[in-house]
Amino acid sequence: MTEQPTDWRRQWEQEPLDLEAPAAEARTPRWHAQEELVRERFGGFDGLRVVELGAGRGLNGLLYAQRGARVMLVDNVELPLEQARRLFDPHGVEAEHAIADVFDLPPSLRDRFDVSMSFGLCEHFLGARRLAVVRAHLDALRPGGLALIGVPNRRDPVYRLWKGMLTRRGTWPLGTEEPFSAHELAALAASAGGEPLAPRFGSFAASFVDHGVNQALYKLGRRGLTPPQVSVPGLDRLAYELLLPVVKPA
Repeated sequence: MTEQPTDWRRQWEQEPLDLEAPAAEARTPRWHAQEELVRERFGGFDGLRVVELGAGRGLNGLLYAQRGARVMLVDNVELPLEQARRLFDPHGVEAEHAIADVFDLPPSLRDRFDVSMSFGLCEHFLGARRLAVVRAHLDALRPGGLALIGVPNRRDPVYRLWKGMLTRRGTWPLGTEEPFSAHELAALAASAGGEPLAPRFGSFAASFVDHGVNQALYKLGRRGLTPPQVSVPGLDRLAYELLLPVVKPA
C-alpha cells in the first residue's frame, strides 16, 4: 500500500470555522480523559508547556490555553494556523505558532514540552512513518512529559463502513487514513521509547450518530443530529475516538 497525499490547504479552505467547536469538544469523553490525565500527572493546567502537532486550527490546544497552559501549535500548512487566530481571539486566549515538519522537528521544538498531542495526524502515514510520527510526540517532550495521541479506532464498525463506502465511490477526500488498534498504537509507542498507559475511548453512541445516522440525514438534505456524548460501558471500545497516553521516561 502506498501513501496517498491529502491537499490539506484545500480541506481547510472548505471546512467551516465554527466558534462553538471548542465548547462541543469540551463535552466529549476524549477531552474529559485529557483533563483527568493532566490533573493526575501535573496537578492542573496552569503554566504547562503544551504542543499540538499537526494542529490545524488547534481545537484542543485552545482548551488547554483556556485553562492556563502555554500552547504551541505546529503544522506544515500555514492556512489553518492563520484560521486558528480567528478561533482563539474570540475566546480571549492565544498560542504560539510554528510551521514545521513533524518528521524533522527543529531543536526549538524538542525536549521542552510537558504535554505533546495530536488528533487526526498519525493515521495519515504508513509503514515506518507510523513509528516516526509517534516518536515525534516523544521528541517534543521533556523527560517525564506526557504524549496524548488521538487516532481513529480500527474496531469502530460504523466508521469503517462509512469510510469504505466513500472509498468505493471514489469520494473519500483525505488520501491515506489508516485507523489504529489500541494494541498497534501502544506497540509503536513502546518501540519509540515511550511508556504507554491504558487507552481511552470516545462515545460509541456519538460515533454511531456521527458516522451513521447523520450521514443518512445529509444525503436526504437534512441537518445532522448533535452526537450524544454518553458513555456505554463495553461498547465504547468500538467508538471512533481512540486516545493513547504515553509517558516519556524521566
